Amino acid sequence: MTRYRPATKIVLKILECIDRNQSRGRAIKTHIIQCSNLKAASADRYLDMLRDAGYILERQEQWGERQITAYELTPLGRERYEWFRKINAELFEQSGWGDE
Repeated sequence: MTRYRPATKIVLKILECIDRNQSRGRAIKTHIIQCSNLKAASADRYLDMLRDAGYILERQEQWGERQITAYELTPLGRERYEWFRKINAELFEQSGWGDE
């Protein structure tokens, strides 16, 4: 039986990936996809949702001859990241549902 991750866990993982890489000033889309273990199409939907909600900023940057997409947390995104950490801890980790 295939178990799908709840959306809150996916959002938390994406925000966590951005937060972890933001020490370098940004998180690259490719790294977010790999870190959050999502397919590109799913990642795009979640990243669009988070951008539209004001949790993340998206910007295009040049990297050599290529153009890359980079993300960073907004102050609201940082606040929501803490919320999602607490929610996931309460719902999944304490109840034993955190096992994937």
